[in-house]
Amino acid sequence: MAFPNTRHSAILGLHDEDADVRRQSLDALVCAYWEPMRTYLRLRWRESEENAADLAQAFFSKCIESAIFARYEKSKGTFRTYIRTCLDNFVLNNRKKAHASAAPLEVDVASADDSPEDVFDREWVRSLFSLAIDDLRVSQDAVRFRVFERYNLNDSDTRPSYNELAAEFGVTTVSITNYLAAMRREFRKVVLSRLRALTRSEREFRSEARAILGIEI
Repeated sequence: MAFPNTRHSAILGLHDEDADVRRQSLDALVCAYWEPMRTYLRLRWRESEENAADLAQAFFSKCIESAIFARYEKSKGTFRTYIRTCLDNFVLNNRKKAHASAAPLEVDVASADDSPEDVFDREWVRSLFSLAIDDLRVSQDAVRFRVFERYNLNDSDTRPSYNELAAEFGVTTVSITNYLAAMRREFRKVVLSRLRALTRSEREFRSEARAILGIEI
């Protein structure tokens, strides 16, 4: 299976000579990492909602000013691990400057099995999927997307049956089956496309696809 080539790597785009490409690449990274960073800052560094948002904003500003994103090298591991490490260093430096060395730095989580690093990774995947769903919403037929939304994105304990969806949308059960199969394929494609934009190398892309979707590219 070949990976989608419709979305170029935002990480590589940070080095592009075209200012518009650099800006679009940075926007893509901010969209993917904003929520994971805020959640991580609340758990790892015990920041309030407001302070976490302010710190995330300050970190992104620092990344732009100092070209932190553009300095990433694939030898440093995955890009998301690199960014999380940079964020930790940023917070530490901020606290040192504020003479806040007495502030508690230990991990504060609800469960010993749920570390801040795990939460960061999970929220990053959630952000990736959310962006992919937004892509589907604007690119796919409205009825097919609504069927997919009602069945696969249903937050309730029970989701509607194929027969119930067929009655709701005025189509056959076979059509519902076909819609969902097609939308699941499209969802995987857009996830891979987004993922491609958030990885630097083919090796990292394949590794992340395996970890997130359980597939071999």
